[in-house]
Amino acid sequence: MIKLLKRGDKPLPEDNSDAVIQSATDIKERAEMLFRSVDVLLHFLKAFALDFKEINAERYKQEVQELNDLYHSDERSKRIEMHFERQKERILAFIERQRSYVHDKEKELRDIIDLLTKAMANLNVENLEFYRRIHDQGEKMIEISGLDDIKKIKNALKVEVEQMWEMVELKQDQEKRQIQSLANQVHTLQAELAAAKKKSMTDGLTGVYNRHALDHFLAERIDRNRMVHEDFSLMMVDIDNFKQINDKYGHLIGDRVLVALAQKCHGAIRGDDFLARYGGEEFTIILEGTTFRNALKKARTICTSVAAVRYATSEVQKDDYLSMTVSIGMTQFKKGDTPEKLVARADKALYEAKRKGKNCVVGQR
Repeated sequence: MIKLLKRGDKPLPEDNSDAVIQSATDIKERAEMLFRSVDVLLHFLKAFALDFKEINAERYKQEVQELNDLYHSDERSKRIEMHFERQKERILAFIERQRSYVHDKEKELRDIIDLLTKAMANLNVENLEFYRRIHDQGEKMIEISGLDDIKKIKNALKVEVEQMWEMVELKQDQEKRQIQSLANQVHTLQAELAAAKKKSMTDGLTGVYNRHALDHFLAERIDRNRMVHEDFSLMMVDIDNFKQINDKYGHLIGDRVLVALAQKCHGAIRGDDFLARYGGEEFTIILEGTTFRNALKKARTICTSVAAVRYATSEVQKDDYLSMTVSIGMTQFKKGDTPEKLVARADKALYEAKRKGKNCVVGQR
């Protein structure tokens, strides 16, 4: 909201029309200046983003542009303020995501540079020694050429050539070992990087993908669908009354319940489907190549199978069991969907399943 009067400004007399006009002109100029400043700042925010798919930079730029467009629209200021509050959190999250990504890449680069620097240093030392020995052998051969006896020259040359061959073979063997050592170090580095990447995309408790991996996968999946249309469905699976489980049995049992549900869902889907922990006691499943009807059938199967199992809560009290149920909201991708729209539609269906009494499935087209 633009402040009409600065602190300390005196109210304008009502009959001072020139002063009123001048004040209105100042306010208009100030408003235009603020709009220009907002344009520039939002442009800087877009330019700040590095063009990496891994951090979903395109979506971030699109959201910043939508915010800019909203500022220039005729929307009410309250709606603009609410939208800004939502976008502010996303912008901060992207900045942190990009910072972490750049930090990880910088570390990878430093490791590779360090590895290559050490290898080059070792290579230079070994090459200098090899060239010195070759030079010494050359000097000896020049000395041999000064001998008068052909037989002595022949025998001496034979000895020196054999020594030179030994030197070359030794050098080749050293280089092979060095190349193998470098290959082993590169392989180890690649394995460590792969493990670090997997860890950053995996939920530490359940072992399935995490929210970050879901966001990345869903954005890429929708982008691919723009080129090649392939049906896929999305489920939001939420444990019913999970707080009561934690309150009654403790958080350790609550964690075991989460792991058990993740395993149950993983066993119910195919290899090309996608399972992630969305947050808390909520999981997301993406079913590839499924119609709405088949996805609904799969969701009901999961719901029924989860409710049918009893879980032991103690290794001491063998007769102490708990059972759980889940509510599932399911929807299918349709043309024009963004990740946010798709998740919101499934979330709405999940809310409806909860409203209907839980332990059921609701599909939202």
